[in-house]
Amino acid sequence: MCGIFGAIFSPSVAVHVEAGLAALRHRGPDSEGVAREELRGKQVVLGHTRLAILDLSPAGHQPMASRDGRWLLSYNGEAYNHQALRRGLTGNFRGHSDTETLAEFLAARGLESTLTRLDGMFAFAALDRLEGKLHLVRDAFGIKPVYYTMLPQGGIAFASEARALMALTGTAPQADEDALQCFLTLRFVPSPRTLWRGIQRLPAGHRLSFDLATGEAELTRYIEPVAERYAGDRADAVERYHEVLGGAVDRQLLSDVPVGILLSGGIDSALVAALAREKGRPLPCYTVGFGAGHKECEIEDARGTAAALDLPFVAVNVAPQDLMATLDQVIDSLEEPIVSTSALAIWHLIGRMRQDVTVALSGQGSDEPWGGYTRYQNEVLRRLLPAPAMAGWVGRAMGGYGKLPEAVQRALRSLPIESPAERFREAYALFTASQRQALTGRADDGKALGDIGYWLDWSRGTGREPVETMMSVDARTCLPDDWLLYTDKISMAYALEVRVPILDLEVVRFVESLPRAFRLAPGRRKIVHKMMARRYLPAAIVNRKKKGFPIPFGAWSRDALRGRVETTLLEILPQTGLFDRAAVETLWRQHLSQSQPLDRQIYALFILGCWFERFQAGRGRGSAASLASAA
Repeated sequence: MCGIFGAIFSPSVAVHVEAGLAALRHRGPDSEGVAREELRGKQVVLGHTRLAILDLSPAGHQPMASRDGRWLLSYNGEAYNHQALRRGLTGNFRGHSDTETLAEFLAARGLESTLTRLDGMFAFAALDRLEGKLHLVRDAFGIKPVYYTMLPQGGIAFASEARALMALTGTAPQADEDALQCFLTLRFVPSPRTLWRGIQRLPAGHRLSFDLATGEAELTRYIEPVAERYAGDRADAVERYHEVLGGAVDRQLLSDVPVGILLSGGIDSALVAALAREKGRPLPCYTVGFGAGHKECEIEDARGTAAALDLPFVAVNVAPQDLMATLDQVIDSLEEPIVSTSALAIWHLIGRMRQDVTVALSGQGSDEPWGGYTRYQNEVLRRLLPAPAMAGWVGRAMGGYGKLPEAVQRALRSLPIESPAERFREAYALFTASQRQALTGRADDGKALGDIGYWLDWSRGTGREPVETMMSVDARTCLPDDWLLYTDKISMAYALEVRVPILDLEVVRFVESLPRAFRLAPGRRKIVHKMMARRYLPAAIVNRKKKGFPIPFGAWSRDALRGRVETTLLEILPQTGLFDRAAVETLWRQHLSQSQPLDRQIYALFILGCWFERFQAGRGRGSAASLASAA
């Protein structure tokens, strides 16, 4: 993996190239480069910091120009099918990097054809010198991020991370209050918006084309929903899934540096490890935990999986004091608030892995296409209810939702809603409208409904059930702009590349073509996925409940971490001028007394407060220097 950045600007606009480069060195410690030129009356800078994975020689150096000189490329990612693409090209190659393959494929076939053929994880900037356009591209599932902002006098700047973008432009934007409301609703901010006003994140499966002559930027979605339906029976589907996922793992084992496995106690990473072993690669496995006294700890589960597959195993134990010691580093690296406690633990896991390997395979990304979340069960069950509105009657009959699990509360609130977009929003809701009103004085969702509707419109006409649509929307929103985002930021803080074979394009196209009943049914999840896994794994592993590296934040926040959490909630958040202290304190006291299941909500407010403190994103506060120094 690498870091990319650049700018197109008028000569009178200041751009701090060295600061941008410095802010991305952690992503690419092996080499760096900057290309500068003048084109169509604008100054053009493309920069790159390299983590060498394929072709460790100088032949992989970037920015890289195509042989004909038309295209100049700054590329972050891996094209898993680059060898197949290269076989269709003519001419001599300098080396064997996928960057060179991409540059020459652009020269031979053009951007449109390239995007229909490219399979991998990537974010790249491609300058078309002939047409006078810069194209920013993010892969179909947004595994690799890229941020951008418009500059004065018809310019644009972009970077792999927001800190580099701010360092490049010398600005420290304020918080976007609409985006904040969206965050409180969905727990993340869907691309292209971010919590920073004026900074945007390229959506998954999109490209941004910037015309140097006019200064106009056009955002285009280049991916299409899966329309075909699989016609075989379930047994045939298991065979085909074995073939496509095995092929994806094989492609993603391609590396000139050591590879390992991010192993949880669940089925997904175990299956990836098993398939890698089948391909002749018994990879070392790494997991993180918190001691046997915590139900969240996965070490013994993962140890059992590694033993069943006869794979080397390394366990990392973390305690509350370990998390506090590295909390500021994690917040700085994430850049954006992430409502997953897993990020705090993953920091320690990735740090240990990097001592041995440079590439890690992960089981991430299966829950959205395969229907692994509770909310998908709710959508399936809704179709079976004679009257979905009865869920609301149940809630009222119970005198409110009380101590019901949070997922159940969201389900009961969402089931009676007819509109899919509104129902999905309520199923996702981190805070209810009344809680948002109390916290910020606004009950609205910060335009979250429009974000959901954008992807709903994309999936219309495919004949899918509502639950399949929800899964498809999630795979293009919360997956790239939440789960995968934190994986990229933390892994690249250590210059370690994480690959996700389950999100291989061929794999997801196959899975999304399956009938819903092959993926999930009432009380059943990941049906064909689990059937195939039984070829390699004991039933105890296949049927084990998913955990996903969460820390025991609920318990620790009432004990070992209480001082830090309470200070952040009751002092730092109110200082932003965006939150009502009394409302925050009410939620905190409910959390302490455990009268309501509020672990997620308290963690969200805590991590948001840490973000404001570290990035100084409140009203009128902050400096570009402080933001850039977070690198």
